[in-house]
Amino acid sequence: MFFEDINHSADGGLNANMVNNYSFDGVYLDHHTWRAAGSDRWRTQADPLRFWDFTNCSAVSYGTEIRGAHGQRMTTDCPEPPVHANSRYVRITVPAPSTEPAIIENLGYNGGGSNANQPAFSIIAGHTYTVDLHIRPVAGRATLAIEVVDQYGLPITGTARFTYDADFGSDEETEAITPAVADESDALDGDTASDSAPASAPRVSSGSIIVTAEGWYRFVTKVSGKTTDYGKLRITVESSSNTDDHTVFDLDLVQFMDTNHWGAGDPKWRYGKLRRDLVESIAALHPAFLRFPGGCIVEGVTPGNEYRWKDTIGSLPARRQQYSMWSFKMPDGSSYSQSCQIGFYEYFCLCEDLGAKPLPTLFAGIACQSPGRDPRHMDINSETFRKNVVQDYLDLIEFANGDPNSNPWAAIRRDMGHPEPFGLDMIGIGNENFGADYVAKFDRISQAIHERYPQMLCVMSAGLFPFQRTMKRSWNHARALALGPAGSGIAADSATGDAIIVDEHSYHSPEWFASQATRFDNYPRCGAGVYFGEYSANGYFAGQPQTEQNANTWKSALGEAAFLTGCERNSDVVRMTSYAPLLAHIPAKGWAQNLIEFNPAHVNPTLNYEVERLFSAHLGETAYQVSVEQCAAARHLYVSATGRDGNDSCRYIKIVNTSGSPVDVTLEIARGLTGLGGMRQESNGSDAAQRNLIRLEVETLSANPQAKTTLGYRGKASGTILPKQRSYTLPSPSSLFAMKIEPYSVTLVTSR
Repeated sequence: MFFEDINHSADGGLNANMVNNYSFDGVYLDHHTWRAAGSDRWRTQADPLRFWDFTNCSAVSYGTEIRGAHGQRMTTDCPEPPVHANSRYVRITVPAPSTEPAIIENLGYNGGGSNANQPAFSIIAGHTYTVDLHIRPVAGRATLAIEVVDQYGLPITGTARFTYDADFGSDEETEAITPAVADESDALDGDTASDSAPASAPRVSSGSIIVTAEGWYRFVTKVSGKTTDYGKLRITVESSSNTDDHTVFDLDLVQFMDTNHWGAGDPKWRYGKLRRDLVESIAALHPAFLRFPGGCIVEGVTPGNEYRWKDTIGSLPARRQQYSMWSFKMPDGSSYSQSCQIGFYEYFCLCEDLGAKPLPTLFAGIACQSPGRDPRHMDINSETFRKNVVQDYLDLIEFANGDPNSNPWAAIRRDMGHPEPFGLDMIGIGNENFGADYVAKFDRISQAIHERYPQMLCVMSAGLFPFQRTMKRSWNHARALALGPAGSGIAADSATGDAIIVDEHSYHSPEWFASQATRFDNYPRCGAGVYFGEYSANGYFAGQPQTEQNANTWKSALGEAAFLTGCERNSDVVRMTSYAPLLAHIPAKGWAQNLIEFNPAHVNPTLNYEVERLFSAHLGETAYQVSVEQCAAARHLYVSATGRDGNDSCRYIKIVNTSGSPVDVTLEIARGLTGLGGMRQESNGSDAAQRNLIRLEVETLSANPQAKTTLGYRGKASGTILPKQRSYTLPSPSSLFAMKIEPYSVTLVTSR
């Protein structure tokens, strides 16, 4: 699996918190400075109150720092300290006397564009939801009523109420709760590791309190869904009616999520929370690894926009937000902030839950080199490169694997809830980078890694384009390293058994992918393995229109299936493959073709997903040689076979037919199934016999080439393909098995 925060994959997707700009720290792409090229095309816009509406009250953003136009941190005035030095908050002032209640609202993640005014909080009748927010009373008395209402203002959840009286001169100590403020030393600034879990503000679950000490209070409670519908979060501020004083309070870290999120009840999931149905869709693919956090956001589009993992760990308010470079493809052109509620710690925990190896990929000192970007190169001999690039790799390995008692980054992992190491054994160096400068930077980084961690597998980029000429420099260098002299610093006893892995990408036509089923047949087996890290038969490199109508058709899935048979047949050199992009919010799609689509309430596994599931969930530990009779009928057949021997021996045979005609085939399974067919019992009434039986299960997916599943902003998906399933019993492993391969089909034959 390959995860990148594109198409609102993280916030609005995998992130279980439905509140958009939950911490009033929003940082966005300033798209009004669009230029043909250069840094002015990519500017930072800090807009801390975006996606919040305030009625009958005033709202002012405060914090100790804010982002400048080039992403730099700028000091700002702040009347009272924030929850964390990295965080901002909003100060709400309700005038008195007030005849109408003050109202604060948030629509959630609706995808923007023409959908920008739609509510996006998905509520299900009977489900329970957590309300979690930080409040600092400043003056006056108020009751806050928190609920989700529909488009007409009618409540679709229960209402949580919290009343405070900011009576700082009160002697009623029995009802007073002393607040706690996060220590400034909890910030993760530069390369200095420190305690990532500041003291929490006191929790209040319900009722009223008299506030006798200034500071932050955390209000946590639950509400139940009354109706199944989309709604918006509403906080109604009911100030005291018998006072002429203004009501003033500060608000931060507003969270609203289904209590049935992924990992609920597991103490390691104490910070970022994940949407359960999306994780379950990923888990159903049985991923062997998960690459994160991208993708082009690893590099960023201009200096300062690169993804820094150290900004994404620790307590939620300690994490620094960044605009997503993919916002330029959003319907509204800019409104896409990476809140980092899901950061590197959560990605590692997700890998652990999925049983998948983590493959983090970090910035290599070169901004995105794709056409139209701002590909700046950091000086390889600079202190900045050593400190902010090379050291980040070394510190990440310690964060993932180090001893918490001796390493400060490992201590952060422990304090976040995971004292055991994550078992990181491979790491990606840059994304889609290429050229002489990249090769030099790869060597500098990988050598620094192997000096300390000689078994760590390093993944090298081959660039954006899947053609031999454009990949030649990277491949020549990788093969030279793999065949180099002993002591070169390149380990061969790595995660995959290779000295180095090279990452190829392609977004081409279905026909191109089918033609590449033999791509790896003649790759040298020299210790340099292949990771086909981003692929999709969306026709991009073939100049085909990137439209909803053309995206995720069965034709594209067939082309990908044909290609995957070649990857399986050559799995001694093709070590890993991953589809991209993985997730896409409807309608927040900046990329037309994706593996899994979703709206706020439902998940749509695309037809391409069904092919991925068939391949990834049915993969043996050994790939077998496959030969296909050379005849006209077999020109559009693509076949692979994998399996395992032993007590649970089986074979998985995949047959792809990309033509519009059925093909009659006979499987000559005498040799391929000799490892099967142990003594099994066949029931014949009272005369049970012991025989060498072969059980065959056949699953076929077929459809018109233009067929596809569709999902709207509301409702479930339509157009799914139902697999045809059949079972057979053969008398012995020397049997022949005749079958008809349907037109435009993918067939899985499982034999046990």
